[in-house]
Amino acid sequence: MFEIRPIVRAVALLCAGAAPLYAQAQEHSEPPPRVEITGSRIKRVDAETASAVQVITAEDIARSGATTVTDVLRNLPAGNTGGYVTEGTPSQAFGSAGVSLRGLGAGSTLTLINGRRVAPFGFGSASFVDTNAIPVNAIERVEVLLDGASAIYGADAIGGVINIILRKNYEGLSATVSGGTSAYHDGNMGNASITYGQGKLEQDGYNWLLSLSHSDISPVLVNARERTKDGDFRRVGLADRRSTFSSNAYTASGTTGGTFLGIIGDCAPLNDPASPTLNGRCIADSTNSVTLQSKAQRDNVYSALTYALSGGWELFGDASLSRSRQASTMYSYATNAYGAYTNDLVDKYGLYGNAPGTTISYLLLPASHPQNRWGKTVAVRYLFNDIPTTIASESRNMRYTFGARGTLGKWDVEAAGMFSRSLTDTRYRGYLQDSVLMNDVLDADGLVRNSFTLSNPGANDPALMARLYPQLNNRADTSTSSIDLHGNRELFTLPGGPLAISLGAEFRREKFDAVPDTLFTDGSIQLIGMTGSNGSRSVSAAYGELNAPVLKTVELSLAARSDHYSDFGSAFTPKAGVKWSPLPQLAFRGTYAEGFRAPSLPELHAGNTNGYIKVLDPKLCPVYDAANANCDIYVAYTTGANPDIKAEKSKSFTVGVVVEPIPRWSLSVDVYNIKRRNELSTINASYLLENEAKFADRIVRNPVSGKLDHISLITANLSETQTRGVDVDARGVTPLGDWGRLTMTASYNRMNSYKSSNTPDDPLAEYAGYYELPKNRARFGLAWDRGPWDASVNWNYVGGYLLKTSPDSVCSFQAATPWYCDVHSSLTADAYVSYKGFRNLELSLSVRNLANKEAPFDASKIAYLQGYSPTYHSQLGRYFQLSATYKFK
Repeated sequence: MFEIRPIVRAVALLCAGAAPLYAQAQEHSEPPPRVEITGSRIKRVDAETASAVQVITAEDIARSGATTVTDVLRNLPAGNTGGYVTEGTPSQAFGSAGVSLRGLGAGSTLTLINGRRVAPFGFGSASFVDTNAIPVNAIERVEVLLDGASAIYGADAIGGVINIILRKNYEGLSATVSGGTSAYHDGNMGNASITYGQGKLEQDGYNWLLSLSHSDISPVLVNARERTKDGDFRRVGLADRRSTFSSNAYTASGTTGGTFLGIIGDCAPLNDPASPTLNGRCIADSTNSVTLQSKAQRDNVYSALTYALSGGWELFGDASLSRSRQASTMYSYATNAYGAYTNDLVDKYGLYGNAPGTTISYLLLPASHPQNRWGKTVAVRYLFNDIPTTIASESRNMRYTFGARGTLGKWDVEAAGMFSRSLTDTRYRGYLQDSVLMNDVLDADGLVRNSFTLSNPGANDPALMARLYPQLNNRADTSTSSIDLHGNRELFTLPGGPLAISLGAEFRREKFDAVPDTLFTDGSIQLIGMTGSNGSRSVSAAYGELNAPVLKTVELSLAARSDHYSDFGSAFTPKAGVKWSPLPQLAFRGTYAEGFRAPSLPELHAGNTNGYIKVLDPKLCPVYDAANANCDIYVAYTTGANPDIKAEKSKSFTVGVVVEPIPRWSLSVDVYNIKRRNELSTINASYLLENEAKFADRIVRNPVSGKLDHISLITANLSETQTRGVDVDARGVTPLGDWGRLTMTASYNRMNSYKSSNTPDDPLAEYAGYYELPKNRARFGLAWDRGPWDASVNWNYVGGYLLKTSPDSVCSFQAATPWYCDVHSSLTADAYVSYKGFRNLELSLSVRNLANKEAPFDASKIAYLQGYSPTYHSQLGRYFQLSATYKFK
């Protein structure tokens, strides 16, 4: 659930004047403490500022049944495409997860822990915090700032800030065990945690807590669900994605082989009346190897200490260690993909009905080979899964903070040092080393050597198999260390209250060292290209903030920050806000902010990656003709970092209203508008070729034939994005007398527009409502509590969107299955109930996806054998989780 702080406290929030403060003073025997909230460094009794902040409490997390921070943040209505998800097609950032607010990308969403930065994940194209590494059981609350905050926190905050606040004070000993399973009796989860806290800060002068947790999650394959039970998607009007590229022999002719002859090895032939063209062949169905949910294991240790000193000062510190392991199986690739992408499997002499040098999609098995029973050279369509394709990731994260806070004269001061480090190892297996295939498996004429046995890896030399399918190891080591000092005080009294100021300074050191396996970077494995990054920099900053209640009904806020990057330069970012309260139950608010995002270390220092991409050459193929090779051609490309890139810059506006129509019921509506320019992106290959005159320096053609030889897709400041929309948040509490209390929460985001351009010279095109950019997202909850009972139901809504990627693109399913050009909306419900009537024991049950709904069908994801978008949805189905917490006395 999402909470906007109740406006019943909110006369103070809205008016920021003496009368509301006096009213609060009447309710408490002593003045309420001032707190620092996300979006401002000024401590205040009012929890609200001119900026909208959503809060997710520990109770909300428990009611959601979430087992990771990623689960918690996945349902943020303000979240959108551009983040990283744990599931889906494995990528270089496998095993991690990151949030993207406003659809501006994980690199433009700043994720903090206790208000400070942490080391980013070591792989991926953006610099982002892996939310899988944060212990969910140690969270006190999550605050989400929904406007730009570069003036307070620095770069990365263009889209907003997610501040994850961990527990600071706890007394006692408690243990929690929980287990979960899906309605299909798979995807099992087990979790155990223990928390111990000692000391009362007010009485004993200290508090120390320690929290330990461990969780295991079992894998689920895609064929465990009806939609993807096998690769034959003709049942839903799509193609049969079972492959004959397994161990099938054909006559050696053409590019894919001629007449089917038989099977190599002991594969059972298909016998399916519905598939007469495939019967008798060995069929590869990758749904039995692709994971819907990966195997995962997570361990976390978190400790925090607060120690009171004389004079109102206190020392504080915290330390966290985490280890996150994830493993997945994937589909292997066959001779058709290998030959097409790498051009290594060729009919060298034109002996099989092709022009010399033609790319072919099979291995040539000579007549002399022991497995050849046809007495002539045959073509074998072959799947390279002698060693199954797997990926496994292990991330180890550590974070240490130590500081002091107190009063120095009239200043509330805090200073701290922090060190954070992230180590990631990712292991791949099942990818062919090209030179071993070409030199040790095939002979000089491109024929399979008689000494190599197909479809029986155990019959081959183990040393050869180890070189052919090497284990590949990627390693990343990132760190962020910082020292910061900030303080705030009241200067003098204005008509509406005291003028408050905050000043601060920060220095941090960032290091990034991501090293892919050399076989990925030196071209030994052409099918997949990866790039590493190595760099470091220092960042120093100074910032200030003013909060001025100029009238009892008007409050102004100003903030500014200056950052200096040792490798980039300096930048200045201002922010201004206003809050006007014409009535105690009504307030209007607005902000203006400028922002910048300095290029991340990977964007500045990543090496180049080479690969192949299929394109249509509009210069040599002005009208599509299947006989024209230039209409469907693979061309070499290079992508990677660009040392000449500039910072992204932004301007954002918000205007909103907060109202409390009746006591304990509040509603806020905020309109936002964000414009980002100099956006870093990789240019689309089709767009590049269609505008060759504009990008002549990125295209290389053969000087004689004029055919494409190479294109450059390196990162550059190419794009511009403008997005605007509305956030609506509401909260209400209704007493039910002897029947307890009913609480309602609601959060809604409407993306009215999301416009972007490929280059600064192009007109903006509208993308809102197109692929993976739904216009509407919402979350609504009802909670009831009475005595030992607590129950709730939460509904999550994701709006539908078109499968087209842009207004000018064409849905590839339009002709045959036009109904697949829309991804439908989704509404799921989660339920929770807990009982505390037993002594020291709390039992709870949560059920996610109560109605066991399938994720909306996304036909474009069938190519990856998933059929849905993991950015917003899950195909796990109804999921039960039972928990028990015991508090020792």
